[in-house]
Amino acid sequence: MTFRMYMTIINISARKEKNMNIIEDIYIELAKLGLSDNNHIDLKEIRNKDGIYLFRVAYKNKHYVVKYFLKKEYTREIKNYSILKELNISTIKVFAHTDRSILLEDLERSEDYRLGVAADLSDIEVAKVLAAWYIDLHNKGERYIIEKHDNLYREIDIITKENVEFLKHSSNTRDYKVWNIILDNYDMIFNKVEELEKTLTYNDFYWTNLAVSKDTKKAMMFDYNLLGIGFRYSDIRNVCSSLSEEAGRVFIEEYGEINETEKVIDDALSILITLIFAYKRPKFPGWAQESLNAVFRGELEKAFKKILDLY
Repeated sequence: MTFRMYMTIINISARKEKNMNIIEDIYIELAKLGLSDNNHIDLKEIRNKDGIYLFRVAYKNKHYVVKYFLKKEYTREIKNYSILKELNISTIKVFAHTDRSILLEDLERSEDYRLGVAADLSDIEVAKVLAAWYIDLHNKGERYIIEKHDNLYREIDIITKENVEFLKHSSNTRDYKVWNIILDNYDMIFNKVEELEKTLTYNDFYWTNLAVSKDTKKAMMFDYNLLGIGFRYSDIRNVCSSLSEEAGRVFIEEYGEINETEKVIDDALSILITLIFAYKRPKFPGWAQESLNAVFRGELEKAFKKILDLY
């Protein structure tokens, strides 16, 4: 046996052992969630990513989805479901939760909703009802932030001076003027950000996180791990970047007036956020290439100069 073959066997064994441990953890969590009879539990893994495990569960002729968080930082999603319920914002049904897992409605078995499909990105009717969900989130979220001052996830917190330095070296663009513009004016830029109205923002739009009522009169997003404090336009841009041109136009018409200051700031910050997340990964992802091109073409520099022009 070669050393490579030996290491392959070791790695496979380690993965199997890890998977077995996760399954054991899931059964323990299900018992805490009220599904304690192991003989009546049928588990089917949907996906696992970044320490978040999703399983479809059949239990005594009832059907659920259980979401288990291996990393403590991601358990924030459990609290986010509670916040949205408190605000009476539409979510999928939550049956129970622990400090590490949450038991949810299985949308594939829902009488009222269906899972989103790629075609929804160009469906005008879906765009209209989706805008209504975001309006509800943002209006109620703004009042919530004012009253609660909660210490929630903030996507822009990833933009530190250290991460800007990391970015300029990782992208091999250390000689580009944009980095000095950002670092020399860092406090001024983020003072302007702090002046913006804060609200709850979803931050993670895509059709795989979308649920649409079967009569197409309602839509809602689910998976709230990135839900947090932000400003409205960042969500609007996040949605419209995935919708078709016509659906995006309808979404904005339904949503209403856009704050131009928010747009100017987001045009710059969104590129930085994308690139920092991208370069934190083991391999640079294709979805970040356009943001990197914005650095090469000088668009990021122009975007930050526009923020400075706000003063």
